[in-house]
Amino acid sequence: MKKLILLVLGIVLTSCLTAQSTTIKAPKLSPFQKTQTKIGIVDVSLEYSRPSMRGRKIFGDLEPFDKIWRTGANKNTKITFSDYVVIENVQLTPGTYTIFTKPNPDTWDIYFHTELDEYGVPDIVKPENIVAKVTVPTFKLNKDVETLSITFDNMTGNSAMLGIAWERTYVSVLIQIPTDKILKKILKEDKISLAKKYATSAYIYFDLEKDNKKALEAINNSISIRENGITFEELLKTADLRDKGLLANYSMKSEILIDLNKKEEALKYANRSLIIANKISNEWWIKHNTKNIKDWSND
Repeated sequence: MKKLILLVLGIVLTSCLTAQSTTIKAPKLSPFQKTQTKIGIVDVSLEYSRPSMRGRKIFGDLEPFDKIWRTGANKNTKITFSDYVVIENVQLTPGTYTIFTKPNPDTWDIYFHTELDEYGVPDIVKPENIVAKVTVPTFKLNKDVETLSITFDNMTGNSAMLGIAWERTYVSVLIQIPTDKILKKILKEDKISLAKKYATSAYIYFDLEKDNKKALEAINNSISIRENGITFEELLKTADLRDKGLLANYSMKSEILIDLNKKEEALKYANRSLIIANKISNEWWIKHNTKNIKDWSND
């Protein structure tokens, strides 16, 4: 019995060791790094793989001068911005970009690129896919940086330097945050959201609760937010009418007014809605408003 127990224990221990050995993975030569930070009010995410020198000469040898480099190993280096940023006076929209570089002894070209291939530099780097190209000076370090490091340096309330260091070379590019532009965009989005809520309330009052007084008050609030103190004529010249917000608001107001026996004012807003519908070539709204105007004019 004692021999049997020892045999069983031996099998179990062997199984455990075998299971452990199968889960041990060799370390990657170029480990993946993901860095998430916030520059001002913008969330930034950086993904890249970090090769090491391992006794090799890097720039001018492993990575030739005057040749575009993926700026890392394995998958291409990518950076993602949650909102607008400015790269050395070039504005980038929110989104993800690949970072390519062209090292030279005294300067580097740094490219922010929209083509998100997973591996390597595209065979042809199309100019239309380069959204920003910056030439920056190199700085010589007094000791080796063994493993490629891409960092966010000199962080301030609305800027940071994107630094690239490897071997004895360091380069950096300025990232700035256009805070005023972003805040204005947020404020505009908030206003549009509020206008939509007023319009939804107007529909509920008008169509479901049959309370025309409250419906008119709600739709007037929605229209006031969208017009923002600009005359109808100016709106047609300057406003972005593609979201159809004002078009729908004017049409709803016309239908509320006709229920309130205010035909002349109802026709005015139905005509405004029709003008916008024609401007953006929206067939459904053209037919809808044209029918209302015809029906009400014949009453």
